[in-house]
Amino acid sequence: MSKDEGASEEVAAGASEEVADVAPVDDAVAAADEVADGVPVAEGAPDDVADAVPGDVADRAGAERPPRPGPDALYGDNPTPPQLENGPGWDAEPLLVSGCDAYVDGEYLYQDFVYDDRGADVRSWVSSAPTNARSLGGVLSQPTGDYHYPNDPDRYGYNAADLLEFRARPTDDGIAYRVTLNTMLEPDAAAVAIGIDTESDPDLETGAGRRTDWGYGLGDLGAPVDHRIVTWGTGAELDGEPLGEDRLTVNVRRNQLEVEVPLEPGEATWRHYVAVGLRDRTGGGFKQVGEEPTETHPGGANADLDVPPVFNVGFRFDEPYDRNLGPVDIGRGLFDLLDVTGVGHTLVEQVLDRSPRVLGEGNWREHAQATALADRDVSRFGADIDFGKLEAGVTEQHTPDAGIVSLLYPSRYYLGEGVDPDHDVLEGRIQPYSAYVPADLDEPAPMVVLLHSLSCSYTQYPVYTPNLITQISEPNDAVVLMPQARGPGRWYKREAELDVFEAWRDLEGRIDVDRSRVTLGGYSMGGFGACVLAAQCPDLFGRGFSVVGPPTEDPLEGLTGGLLRSPPSVTTTLFGGDGGGRLLNVFTERPSSALEISENLRHVPMLVWSGLGDPVVPVISPDNYARRLKRHGYRHQFDVFPAETHLSFGIRDRWTGIPEFVARTKVIRNPRRVTYRHLPELDHPEVDLVHDGAYWVSDIATSEDRNSGLVDAISYAEGYAPPEVGPFTEYGREPRRHLSRGVQWETPPIDARTAPDNRLAVRLEGVESVTVWVEEAGLDVDDEVTLEVESDGPATLTLATTFGSHDLEVPAGEVTTKVMLGDVAAASGAVA
Repeated sequence: MSKDEGASEEVAAGASEEVADVAPVDDAVAAADEVADGVPVAEGAPDDVADAVPGDVADRAGAERPPRPGPDALYGDNPTPPQLENGPGWDAEPLLVSGCDAYVDGEYLYQDFVYDDRGADVRSWVSSAPTNARSLGGVLSQPTGDYHYPNDPDRYGYNAADLLEFRARPTDDGIAYRVTLNTMLEPDAAAVAIGIDTESDPDLETGAGRRTDWGYGLGDLGAPVDHRIVTWGTGAELDGEPLGEDRLTVNVRRNQLEVEVPLEPGEATWRHYVAVGLRDRTGGGFKQVGEEPTETHPGGANADLDVPPVFNVGFRFDEPYDRNLGPVDIGRGLFDLLDVTGVGHTLVEQVLDRSPRVLGEGNWREHAQATALADRDVSRFGADIDFGKLEAGVTEQHTPDAGIVSLLYPSRYYLGEGVDPDHDVLEGRIQPYSAYVPADLDEPAPMVVLLHSLSCSYTQYPVYTPNLITQISEPNDAVVLMPQARGPGRWYKREAELDVFEAWRDLEGRIDVDRSRVTLGGYSMGGFGACVLAAQCPDLFGRGFSVVGPPTEDPLEGLTGGLLRSPPSVTTTLFGGDGGGRLLNVFTERPSSALEISENLRHVPMLVWSGLGDPVVPVISPDNYARRLKRHGYRHQFDVFPAETHLSFGIRDRWTGIPEFVARTKVIRNPRRVTYRHLPELDHPEVDLVHDGAYWVSDIATSEDRNSGLVDAISYAEGYAPPEVGPFTEYGREPRRHLSRGVQWETPPIDARTAPDNRLAVRLEGVESVTVWVEEAGLDVDDEVTLEVESDGPATLTLATTFGSHDLEVPAGEVTTKVMLGDVAAASGAVA
């Protein structure tokens, strides 16, 4: 059987036999394209996307329009949480583009990164974290900075000195400054220092009060300033003199500190610096960083290095990305390991740049900050604020139009404050994500959602595999979305899944995304996420790819194809679960599986890569997933690379085959056949995540005595024929030699197709009730509908239309009945 790229699953009776142009598949990609062939394919977002808001389809069975693809988090406008609110005197909208600034109608704004508050780089490759340190996990997403917050979550939230935004504007009485923190649980937990260089020249040493030692326990910061403003929420000083209470405002709800100083810049340009640390209530000024964190003092300092008590520095416009995986980097690490005395390391530092102890620079966009603080020189992190522009009300925004951008979105959901180190969760309302935008993007643009691996962050792909981003983006003119998923290891459940769709919603507010061309992919845990989210929301994605991704969170379940599961004592007590594992936070509280819902991928072709030498995700695990897809007769391609391991794909950063696979993405909106399994344990209604249907099937309620409910429905409105399914096997050479096998679809012969008929066939397994949207299934509601139902138990079947719904009580077994849906008086009925 030859491999098509144009074969459709469902073909209308009487349609032309030449359904689509058939082209041979290259060595790397074998999955066939979805072709509409009489089935409407979304040209972009659904008609109701723009004006839909959460809750308008709350009662779906009685609604007058079908449910939208995906969760409510994907729709409507962004909220305005307190941190983004403007108090009196401030009007500009926030930038929400990190590392950028702007002038907006008399206000200067700088948007910082979030969760980048880790201070100075003081440790080598072989240095371990302090014994009592508690922070976010993730081997491959370690910050370069080494500071740790005091172990008092009620006061500091492990995030109290995280700068979110800085603003300035001239007033009649001087200059007003506003600092917004990402987390503020107490008004005086953090201390903020603003340095002003009226000469706008860090090399100039003249001036009566000019100094690089800012005082207040900060010491020498390398940035010469003429004025120093320090505020801690309950007080403020200018150049060592207290400011009146009327010049200070603190708002804990908005996380904002506002101070007005009696300075007169006129139309001059003054260079500004901003540094954030913790307030020392006892001694005043900034709380010093010790070696070990306690409940009252931060830790992480190195006794041999003199570093400032600063967790976060503003005005960082050029934070780097680098993966530190070259031979020189690895050599330095090995040298550190052998250099027990540290003398050799010190000598090497005199010749080479500082040897980073992390594998990736830029994991949390704070590498330059960490090294500058270690050198006590933050002079390069200054903003030249032009007060002439502010007086003139100039609007001027300095944000990138293309390339990698670090973006922020406001969440609709309050999950807490700061960082939860027990569960490895970022709880705040403002969350980060990365996006790659190709130059001269043609909108509406296709999109690739790229999910990060276990222990990584939203910067994984820019840091470690930049070629993957450009290779899937540039040839396809596609924007790439890289969400944070609220932490390094949440396995795309609950808050992690929510984050993916909230980041998507935010990106669509900035870029016109073509909803008919969306691909989902990921590496390792991200590959698992691609398999799970594509199955939960198949009407959102045209294709999915997984690189060394396990099909289940539980490794034993993956190795046995779902036959066995690891005991909870392993997956929760030791390696994860509620409260964190005793050894590592590897799993979530109840490991989930993509195997259980793989039936939902009928219209989403999958590409799976695996390394034969992979010790982390042994090849048998993704092989079991591929076998499950083969059993369903679904299109997929499983590539096994004999010479690759778990990390080698990322180290090589070569991806031939994946861009070509992405190029053929088309999202099917209303197919003739819908297969969907509802797995209640994957639902999280507390954050509006309920996966109970797709396309024109919704509101699947699983029977109480069953762990899942399956609906398999076929509309014969345009005729129907199942595809001709055929396996394939071939060898490929790029990006490395590999064996490909999988399943392809070919167009069935015309004589195999049924004639068009106003008929609906529904098979139910473990289902208590379900809704079918008749018009979206292509059926004529003004004509008699023939209904064929096969169910393994009594169930309620709701036939929904734009003008009402018709409930049918169906018994166990097989039954055929005819229904007149146009008769709105017939609200319900029973089938004997």
